[in-house]
Amino acid sequence: MAGFIIEKIDFGSETFRKTFAKLDERVKKEARKTLSELILLDISKAPSKLHLHTLKDKEVKCAVDPKKKCAVYTVHLTSDDKVKASFTFEDGTAFMRVCGEHDWVDKNP
Repeated sequence: MAGFIIEKIDFGSETFRKTFAKLDERVKKEARKTLSELILLDISKAPSKLHLHTLKDKEVKCAVDPKKKCAVYTVHLTSDDKVKASFTFEDGTAFMRVCGEHDWVDKNP
């Protein structure tokens, strides 16, 4: 597989783990389900319910090579669109960055 298929998800980011831990249990349950839907997903053809897209005019340090900048993607973790997560997509892997309230993630991807 190649192109825009998410082959792996990396949850190793300490920041992601800390922000995920702050979510309430109901939100965590729904977030886990949403995150599982990313496996083998073609991000160029993601279902609209995920609201998966890049943040316009935003780039962050790449996880694979921090000297480079990468586009940052966001995905809604809850059906009410209040909680979302950000990630970079590098070499078939979604590197999770942060999660939390919608507007906060947009400002702090």
